[in-house]
Amino acid sequence: MEKGKTALTVADFNEMGEKLERLLLLRYSPIALKVLHEGDAIPEGTIRPKRDRGEHLAMCQAFAKVRRDRAAITMLKEDHWCVWPLISYGLVPVEEEDYENLGSKFFVKDPKWGVEYFRKDYPRLNDSNVIGFSIAPLRSCTFVPDLVCTYCRPAQIRSFQMAAKFQSGRMLELRLDPVDSCVHSTIPVLNGQDYNITFPDPGEYERALADEDEVMFTMRAEKLPEIVDGIEFLCRTGFGYKELSMEMAYDFPRPKFYNDMFEKWGLETGKEWRK
Repeated sequence: MEKGKTALTVADFNEMGEKLERLLLLRYSPIALKVLHEGDAIPEGTIRPKRDRGEHLAMCQAFAKVRRDRAAITMLKEDHWCVWPLISYGLVPVEEEDYENLGSKFFVKDPKWGVEYFRKDYPRLNDSNVIGFSIAPLRSCTFVPDLVCTYCRPAQIRSFQMAAKFQSGRMLELRLDPVDSCVHSTIPVLNGQDYNITFPDPGEYERALADEDEVMFTMRAEKLPEIVDGIEFLCRTGFGYKELSMEMAYDFPRPKFYNDMFEKWGLETGKEWRK
């Protein structure tokens, strides 16, 4: 939180969750995620899969339950059914002798490449004493989150990107990986990256029922106010998700600076675009 700014409350996050759903016509609620450390209280009302249901979930399945069923879930070590979040969140020890077995799972031609990738580049949380995380719909979470992850259509991703660029003047810098979407969507952001875009991986498609047109946009929770503000600005100027409409008009009206530049280049000008 920047100096001089008031800390955001749970109610603030709930309100912004409702705004995102309304402004972007989201199919599912954005997911709020909070990292839990030793000594932290488990948020009230969250389901513990192993304790409460006698079952385990992969992280992607837990995300699916939150966004589709609006469940609130806490995942500690014993609740997981997939190796990758256990490793990335530091919930289990991994020895050098494990690298060959784990590295061979990264869909690369040479197993040595996989081992090297796992040793140097595989996302791991830069934090200590982590015991798990809690997740819930942003509009109804009972905790202040560390990040927000939204499953949405590519056109809605465009709105997120436009809002981020509007607020910073910079393009998003991303590293994309076709596997392990649960960790690539969260760990880089928890480690300090402002935003990330991730495609649901094969396991998430097969076992968490992710649709083929879904993409994940993740942001640090503290970036949420400016993203919502940026999306609201886009709506007011006619570039919001709901305000854009398809047309195929030739010699279409354009902003004045288009005509100014065309005139400078000796090209034909036309009608000015007004909204």
